[in-house]
Amino acid sequence: MIEKKALCKDCFAKVHQENRCPSCHSPRILYHKELFSLDIAHVDCDAFYASVEKSKNVELVDKPLIVGGGNRGIVTTCCYIARINGVRSAMPIYIAKKLCPKAIIVPPRMGLYREISKFIFSKMTQLTPMVETIALDEAYLDLSGTKQLHGKTAAELLVQLAKEIENELNLSISIGLSENRFLAKLASSLNKPRAFTVIGHEEKHNFINNLPVTCIPGVGPKLSKKLKEDSIEKISQLVALGLDRLENRYGTYGKTLWNLARGRDSKKIKPNSTRKSISKEITFNSDLTKETDLKKALWMLSEKLSDELKSSGIRGQTMTLKLKRSDFTVSSLSYTAERSINMAEDLYQMSLALLLKKVFLAPFRLLGLSISKLIPEKENETVEESFDITYNKLLKAELAMDKIKSKFGRKSITKGRGF
Repeated sequence: MIEKKALCKDCFAKVHQENRCPSCHSPRILYHKELFSLDIAHVDCDAFYASVEKSKNVELVDKPLIVGGGNRGIVTTCCYIARINGVRSAMPIYIAKKLCPKAIIVPPRMGLYREISKFIFSKMTQLTPMVETIALDEAYLDLSGTKQLHGKTAAELLVQLAKEIENELNLSISIGLSENRFLAKLASSLNKPRAFTVIGHEEKHNFINNLPVTCIPGVGPKLSKKLKEDSIEKISQLVALGLDRLENRYGTYGKTLWNLARGRDSKKIKPNSTRKSISKEITFNSDLTKETDLKKALWMLSEKLSDELKSSGIRGQTMTLKLKRSDFTVSSLSYTAERSINMAEDLYQMSLALLLKKVFLAPFRLLGLSISKLIPEKENETVEESFDITYNKLLKAELAMDKIKSKFGRKSITKGRGF
């Protein structure tokens, strides 16, 4: 009997490699020789914030949509229609409007996004406890052993997960399935949206050889420039170099480059309880110099970082600010608070103090925030008040906004600082 190596994405039937499912006649057939033997997945919600907004308002479905601040704010995210017109995350709203004049702009509703994110992640943890969330809209899953636990392979469970999310939330996800984190993440980024891409062991070298080196995690603009100076632009050119040469030229990261270029990644998926830090960063389309613009970007990062901390039920104590200048030099500063925090106002005030010490180095092309020394948030833990009355009012306002966003998802509420 010929082994079935394909799967229907609509009725979940295992089939032979065919154009249509013999059971439900769907053309959405997923085929790969190693489909039922791979266990590491990366799941990414497609244009998450914008897709949530469209799922709540059918009038927005076929329109270019931008989620972000006002005229002087920044694009938080946008739908694929807007992306076709050149709109990108972290782009100033006024530039986005020029590129896509017909775009509809809505303010972010983080409370709503958090609730939907929690629901999606809860579905993932029903499949495996080995879920490492990276942001509100993406996670790694280690589905090893699910055959014994659920009687189904990783591919079958993931196809069902995608269908459930689509049916219950009217949202699509893109899935990457492979043998390690690097390849799974790479796979999920291809063929979006609503994609399920598999990179198997046998084909991984041919698959990644012609890809640009910027597909490798950690290869940002600075390292990419250095690699280009060494006539290395594709992964195949990295493969041709020996380990010693890469280590001599690129230090300790040379070994990582050597392994990833060969499709090897030994980094394990860690459930969020073991995470050591959470970070967010923005690369600007054009370098920012004005303190007011930098403050707006800093507030947006603070809100994003706070949202992930709150949704994960954790707090942090050490804040690190990362600044990348126009010449790609990186400067960073850290500060450890006396108590653990997760409120956006706390994160913003702490990081602002660090920024003001470095603002003279502007212009900056990248701004990043990370928080470490993470601890679980205790049940019914309250926000510690200060002798500063204004500060207390700001924190109470944030708590009130969190409740409003969570309870009244259709209502829009945000601080003027983000505009």
